[in-house]
Amino acid sequence: MNYPKKFFEINLRFACKISEITRESIESTLLPYTNLYIRFSIGRDFDANNPIWQEYLEGLRQAADTAEWTYHFYLKRQQLASPKSHVLSFGCFSYTIVNGNRIRLHFHNNESPGQSPLGNDQIGKRLSELKNMFAYIKNDVNNPTSVIGASWLYNLEGYRRLFPSTYLATAQVGGNDFPFLPLWGQFIDHLGHVKENLVEQFLQRLDKQHRIDGIEKCFPFQVLHLESSVQEFHQFYGV
Repeated sequence: MNYPKKFFEINLRFACKISEITRESIESTLLPYTNLYIRFSIGRDFDANNPIWQEYLEGLRQAADTAEWTYHFYLKRQQLASPKSHVLSFGCFSYTIVNGNRIRLHFHNNESPGQSPLGNDQIGKRLSELKNMFAYIKNDVNNPTSVIGASWLYNLEGYRRLFPSTYLATAQVGGNDFPFLPLWGQFIDHLGHVKENLVEQFLQRLDKQHRIDGIEKCFPFQVLHLESSVQEFHQFYGV
């Protein structure tokens, strides 16, 4: 999915506000407070000296329209970046193994255009996908211990109803989520369009913010971090 230009505009607006409040340069706030480094397919090391990142900053310094330059750079990187490695998916869900034996959940909209993946008419399909995924994990993953998740989606009942209550009960607001899509993804709908109502809410809060403390509250939804035993998922899905 290609992200729309406005997605990058709100990232830039956020970094500019941080710069205004802290009196740090915009170059120093873009890296820790926006999703740009990852969207440019540079990686997750957030190396300020990375030559690709430095190329972007050099163009930014010269750009008459910083949003246009940022979007142009993103589209160029989309063409040049290496294809992503294959990840085994189960409909809208996939997983990765972290720290040896923890299962990290991922959600991605694989529904047809115009079809909401979390609609009431899709709950049975989503539960079936999760059941198939955890049956696979039970049979093919060596001694998984727990399941972890991090997303703004855990604020939505349409998403929460897909998981065990014991897992949901562990939800806590995390820290340092600014560079990652689980925070910024709330502004993009299942068609890949910007959610104008959430963007407007975000920008109104941002305009009124004059302190770095609580800057995360400008976002309509916070990222929730969760973790519980994998056995609770096996029991919940009956596998």
